[in-house]
Amino acid sequence: MKSNPYAAIQSKYESFPKVSRRIADFILENPERVCSISIQQMARELDIAESSIIRFCKQIDCSGFSEMKLLLAKYAPQSIHTIFEDLSETDTVTSITKNVFGRNIDTLQRALDLLDFEKVEQATALMSQAKRIVALGVGASGSIASDFYIRLMRVGIQAEAFTDSHLMQIAASQAGPETVFFGITHTGKTREIVTALELARSRGAKTISMTGYPDTPVKRVSDICMELYSPLQLFVSPRVAQVTLLDSLYVSLSIRQKNQVVENIQKMNDALADFRLS
Repeated sequence: MKSNPYAAIQSKYESFPKVSRRIADFILENPERVCSISIQQMARELDIAESSIIRFCKQIDCSGFSEMKLLLAKYAPQSIHTIFEDLSETDTVTSITKNVFGRNIDTLQRALDLLDFEKVEQATALMSQAKRIVALGVGASGSIASDFYIRLMRVGIQAEAFTDSHLMQIAASQAGPETVFFGITHTGKTREIVTALELARSRGAKTISMTGYPDTPVKRVSDICMELYSPLQLFVSPRVAQVTLLDSLYVSLSIRQKNQVVENIQKMNDALADFRLS
C-alpha cells in the first residue's frame, strides 16, 4: 500500500534540500490546486525545473507526478480537516477536545502508513534475544523511556531506564554484548542519547533508537533506527505515536514468551493485592 504523501512530506521535511522544501510548502498550502494542474504549470509557478518535481515525488515514495496527485487527492479530505484546521478562542471545550482527538488519530494513521515494519520486526528480535534492555531518554522522552521500562518489568523482562545524562553514560560504559540499549529522541539530535548509544555500541551492546526524523545523528550510532511520523503542528504531540509503537514492541515481546509472561503477571498481581483498596 502506498504511503500517505502528506505524512511523508511532514516526516521528511527537515531533511529536504531548499528546492524540495519550496515544493513541499506549495503542496501543503495548495493541495487541491496541485491535484488539478500539470507538472509544467507547477514548474512555471515555482520557477523550477520539472526534473526537480519528479525528484521530489521520488523523495516521498511516489513513482511520478501523476501518482503523487492521485495520492494527494485520496488523502486530502482527512488531512486538511485534522492537520490544517486552526483552533480559535471561540472554540468550545467540546470542539477543541474533538479536534485534539482527531489530530491524534490522524497522527497514528500517518505514523502507521510510514512505519517500516521490517525495522520493527528486527527490533523485536534483537530485544527478545537480550538479557537486559536499557531505555534512555531525557525531557519528555525520559518519561516515555521510564514507561517502557515499567511495562517490560511488569512481565518479567529484565530492564532499566535512565533519564539522567551522567547515569546513562555510566550505564553505557559498562554495557556488554548481551544488552540492548534503546534510545528515544524525538529530534534524533539529543547529545546525551547519541553519545550514550555510541559508547554502549563500542562496548559490544546492540543499539536501537526511535526518532521523529530521518537521517539524524542517532541513526548513525544505532543498529536499528525506527523513524516515526512527526507532526509539525503546535499542540499535536508525537508522544501518542511513540507510546503506541512501544506498546506494540512490548506486546510482541510478551507474546514470544507467553507462558512465562502470564506467570509473571500473576506474581505481580499477588504482590500488589494488599496495596489495592476494596
